[in-house]
This record gives sequence, structure tokens and C-alpha cells, in this order.
Amino acid sequence: MKVLLTGGTGYIGHQLALALSEKNITVHALVRDINSSKLPRHKNIKIFEGNICDFNSILKAIHECDYVFHTAAYTNLKCKNIHDFYNTNVLGTEHILKAACQNKVKKVIYTSTLSVFGPSYKDIPISELQPRLTSFSNDYELTKFMSEEKVLEYYKKGLSCIVLNVSKVYGPGLKTFSNGINSLISMFVNKDILVVPDNLKITSNYVFIEDVIDAHILAMESNIVKGKYIIGGENSNYENLFETIKTLTKSNIKILKVNYGFIKTGLLTLNLFRSLVGAQSMISVNILNSLFTNRISTSEKAIEELKYKPTKLKVGLANTINHL
Repeated sequence: MKVLLTGGTGYIGHQLALALSEKNITVHALVRDINSSKLPRHKNIKIFEGNICDFNSILKAIHECDYVFHTAAYTNLKCKNIHDFYNTNVLGTEHILKAACQNKVKKVIYTSTLSVFGPSYKDIPISELQPRLTSFSNDYELTKFMSEEKVLEYYKKGLSCIVLNVSKVYGPGLKTFSNGINSLISMFVNKDILVVPDNLKITSNYVFIEDVIDAHILAMESNIVKGKYIIGGENSNYENLFETIKTLTKSNIKILKVNYGFIKTGLLTLNLFRSLVGAQSMISVNILNSLFTNRISTSEKAIEELKYKPTKLKVGLANTINHL
């Protein structure tokens, strides 16, 4: 069996490429930089230089492939140019879907995000049936939503497609922005004081990286030809998350809570000053807002239909800490 995989130098794509190759599946990894230190290395992984915005390079990589795993995306929330998001997340996805149709692949598994649903309402978990209740918070959310519409469009043309809406991923793997929990663990181990916004009751869903990889493979192996599945783990507020990490790492760190509005104002002021002097901005308000939005969710549909089995948060965190 051969599969095309995009995003092989990203957090999820890198792990997925290695997992597939260990199952004796030939992986055609389409990457922009064939000299990247983040390339997945295995005898069953064949590297193709290209870009999802370059249709011809996709056609070369997808040749003779049975399935497609599309994990690549533009995620830089510091970027203020929507064209960067649109070109990769929407047009790039359409290129992948068009090439999959032309090559008659059996199924496309598209990696999306829980954030396309927006925030959860009160204590009601987000499910696949929840409509978007608010406007889009950033261009990443908007273009991922638009790309899902492209997936639906190609399903109607006869292409088998499954969308996986992944919550906040953590666990062993590449050091990327998407792997923020690892950085948080390092802070608990190495710092004496951690300054955080004061709204620690904000609740999100956290999913272990190995569960995300399993979900992709289950989606490929299933007889389901169309579906949208939330791939998550356990819901936790920041207060509980911090306390669990602190206990598991036996950390003596002091957590200093600062007013959320004050932090936002400080970030705006600091980033304005840095832009005036030509320095790169630090964490943006968009990123801060995305981190402090309630996203309680349920993966019951994936558990029932894909036989997905999420890992408990404490178990996954312990595994991650042992790895680090």
C-alpha cells in the first residue's frame, strides 16, 4: 500500500509518517524543504520535494497512492496577511482533493481543528452537530472552515473523505507551536515563577499525540466513506492542568496570576513598540485569545464509529514527562 502524506515536517504529520511506515506502508511525503532537520526518516518513507500550492508537484507525489493524509496547514497566528492562510489552507487543500480525484484514491483523511466550531456554549461539550455560534476569531479558523467546505464539495463529486477535528495535541514529538504543553512542562521543571492570566477556569480539550495518530489510521482502515469526527481526549481547565503537571513533575514553581485585560493591554503596547523598532512581535493577542477560549468537547462519535480510544490526561502527561 502507498499513501500520500502532506505536512511531514509538522508535529502530527511527522509522527503519522513514522507510524504508517512502521506498518509497512510506503509513505510519499510531500515537503517543501528536502534538507529539513524535521524530515521523518524511515526506509518506507519516500521524500518528494514540492508544495501543496504547486499542483504538478502533488501529481508526482500522489502517483500510485491508495490513500491521502492531508495534515499540512498554515498556522502562524502572528501573520496579518489572510492570503498566506487562504493559499495554503484553502487553495492547497483544493489541489490535494483535485489530485486525489484524478488519481482515483480510495480515501482522503483531512486533518482539521476543533477551533472551527468556535467556543463551547456554557458547559455543553462541542459535538459534530454544533453550529458555529460566534464570528471567526482569526484567519486560521476561517480558512480551515473554508477548507472543510472544499472537502464536502469533493465528496459530492464522488471522493471518499473523512475530516478529523483535532483538539489541543500534546505528547512526545517535534518541538513546534502546536506542541505547547511540552514547553509548559519545561517551564514547571526549570522556572521558579510562572506568570499566567488570572482566568484559569478556562476549559479546553487535550488529546495525546498517539491517539491522534491512531485516529488517522482508524479512519483510513474503516469502511466509512464520509464523516466528520472530533478527535479529543479529556476536558480540563488550566487550574487542573497546572496542578497535574506540578504534581507529576514534583515542581515547586510559584504561579503568579495577573489580570487578563492587563496582559492583553501590555501585549498590544509591547508588540506595537517592537514593530516600530523593527523587532519581531512576541505572542500576539490573537494567540492569547485562542489559548483562553472555552473548548469543551466530546469524541463520542469517533469512539462509537471509529472505535477510537482516548488516553486519560494524567496518563498522557506522565508519558510525556517521562519522555522529556
